[in-house]
Amino acid sequence: MVVKDILRKMRIMENENEILKSLASGDQQVFSWLFRRYYLKVRSFAYGFVKDADEADDLAQTVFIKIWDKHEIFSCVKNFDAYLYTLTKYTIFNYIKSKDVGAVVHDEFPEILDSDTPYEELLASDLKLLIDMVVDSMSPQRKMVYILSRVRGLSNDEIAVKLGIHKKTVENHLNLALRELKNVISTAIVTYFLLMNWWK
Repeated sequence: MVVKDILRKMRIMENENEILKSLASGDQQVFSWLFRRYYLKVRSFAYGFVKDADEADDLAQTVFIKIWDKHEIFSCVKNFDAYLYTLTKYTIFNYIKSKDVGAVVHDEFPEILDSDTPYEELLASDLKLLIDMVVDSMSPQRKMVYILSRVRGLSNDEIAVKLGIHKKTVENHLNLALRELKNVISTAIVTYFLLMNWWK
């Protein structure tokens, strides 16, 4: 079916609910229409975070692959735009987190993670795993604030605008995230050296 036919079909549908029901039933033409309508919006949003055109394209494509793979759930979705925003946001966050969590922590704890001896290398490796676990256990918003600040180098004002929250909220999340990491790492280092001394 040509693009004109698809557009005609969209006009026949009275509201968004009918479009989503058609998507849920596996209508590829409806999916193609949604892809054309929203792709650039998703890509532009992704680019604002990753600052790389190819990565933004990959993320936008990933979002729409997820939509098609889970198209059955759209019979229960009432607001596609809100759903798309949430899906896009967490797709971007998960990508950043999986790619950069090692780089995130290096600037916070360089004296620990820059290792010279085999023992220090082992400690650094263990701490990176621990930090990954701590970051992963944070609330979604706190994780995103931390990653955007420490990985992407965004200012608190920029993060507030991107996430649609107050600057004070950004500051609180960041302070709590850093405090939590430093407390966990301090405890881990003390435990590590106690165990090393005991082993000797």
